[in-house]
Amino acid sequence: MLRLVERGGERCWLLLRPPDDVTPAVLRELRMQAVSVEHPNETSRVLAAALRCCWSDPQTSPWPGHPTTVREVLDVVDQLIPGRGEEVLHRLGTGALRRLHASRWLDVDNEAQQVCLGPRVATWPDQDLPALRELCRELPSPRPDLEPDR
Repeated sequence: MLRLVERGGERCWLLLRPPDDVTPAVLRELRMQAVSVEHPNETSRVLAAALRCCWSDPQTSPWPGHPTTVREVLDVVDQLIPGRGEEVLHRLGTGALRRLHASRWLDVDNEAQQVCLGPRVATWPDQDLPALRELCRELPSPRPDLEPDR
């Protein structure tokens, strides 16, 4: 088990942490579900964009990170796959944010239009962090001149 306390101490999470080299058969034996995701490419892009926006100090653990806006996350996704219309980007981004929130990879506050990294991010093994740091380094930052209505 992994015990995580959110910044401010308002919430606490208890997460099962399987071994790093676990296989689907072992997950079934432990009665833990592997994460299945609809539209894995879009969902992965949105998770990467959120990680880029929320992980402010790559020399530390990514969780809990810092809050960002939905607009900033979608702006990074837009830069990754340019040419999509605003409506398509919003529809795909909203669906991916909903799936990532349901699986606890992200904590999305729809009213405030705010995104934070979810507690599952803390389960990434330490040996994966260098690759995640490199990924974040290569991803674009949100553009400073974002349209307010986007």
